[in-house]
Amino acid sequence: MSLLLYHILTACILWFTGYFHHGKYVRPKWKIPGKFLFYTLVTGILTHWFQYYALIFIIGHPLIGLLFYIKICKKYDINWKTCKPLDKYLDLQEKWAKGKWN
Repeated sequence: MSLLLYHILTACILWFTGYFHHGKYVRPKWKIPGKFLFYTLVTGILTHWFQYYALIFIIGHPLIGLLFYIKICKKYDINWKTCKPLDKYLDLQEKWAKGKWN
């Protein structure tokens, strides 16, 4: 298997894992395929230029996102594993989408 295919497959597995955990709540829904395409495109470009060093992005990007997600959920008393209470989680996500970080 080529390096590019291996990296794209790894990126897809990580992306879909995140999506099935909490990505199904992303609003608006048109952002979901856009985020997937952007992530796999960046993965392909980095793999082409930097070969194995692209794994830093492939693994680091979702890991940093997960750490940020856990920190924010704890700050607002939301269970990060279940996204409960759901109404509070969706309100917070709507604020993030509008750029209101407070």
